[in-house]
Amino acid sequence: MNIINQIETHYLKPNRTVETIFIKNIDKMVYVYNYEGSHFRLFTNLIDLIGFFQFGMEPKLDFSNELDLDDFLINELV
Repeated sequence: MNIINQIETHYLKPNRTVETIFIKNIDKMVYVYNYEGSHFRLFTNLIDLIGFFQFGMEPKLDFSNELDLDDFLINELV
């Protein structure tokens, strides 16, 4: 089981954020783009996050609710 720490949240618009999350057990930083609380895109590195905003490159991992995202971060991300 991973230990997750939310480092910071950047508000792009009132209902769109980018969260920086540190996964302590595996010493890894990940980024989550939260679109209106209904779509969560997970980026495992900053380059992919930038590619999403500059070129529309979709990440390999996305979730339709926060519970599935949290479950993945805690139990499956390695």
